[in-house]
Amino acid sequence: MSRNVRINYLSVLSRAIPASFFAFACVLFWGNFRQTGRLTSLFWIISEGLVVVLLVFRRESKSVSRSPLDWIVALGGSFTVLLVRPVEHALIPDGIGFLLQLLGTAFEVYGKAALGRSFGIVPANRGIIVRGPYRIVRHPIYLGYLVTHAGFLLSNWSIRNLAIYGAVYVFQVLRILSEERFLTRDDSYRTYREQVRYRLIPGIF
Repeated sequence: MSRNVRINYLSVLSRAIPASFFAFACVLFWGNFRQTGRLTSLFWIISEGLVVVLLVFRRESKSVSRSPLDWIVALGGSFTVLLVRPVEHALIPDGIGFLLQLLGTAFEVYGKAALGRSFGIVPANRGIIVRGPYRIVRHPIYLGYLVTHAGFLLSNWSIRNLAIYGAVYVFQVLRILSEERFLTRDDSYRTYREQVRYRLIPGIF
């Protein structure tokens, strides 16, 4: 099998596998929405679905990390979240959880609109983006995820969901560090990093 054929094969798999995993999770969340009418279950499908759509139609990279650790944390941060499930117990009303999801997803969309087809999972250089929400923090899409996930978790509170989201954000922090380590090879990213101080949460991290 030639190198180009292997690359094309892996590219197809990298799109098809997460899309299939997400579709299976959607069946479960749609069933919960039909039974309970809870907006957080319906909006979970929309917010996580954006990730899969952008993954499928992403731009090819100039360069991609070959580090196994980078791949592990990227895949863990992206797909562990698909293991959460809607539950009856809540710490806040479902409407407030939905509002947090809405706000978080709106910020995600803002970040993804600035990023365009440069979206990806594994650390890669698809061009350095410095416009829009990237003037606020260096990883605005992850900030949107954080708010969205908080809305779902607080409206669907369980030790299982808490543990899953805890694992997700261990992966996400490692993912941020690995992405920055990879991108720092680019002079323009080093300049950008000096201009935008915070990675994820303004004033904190």
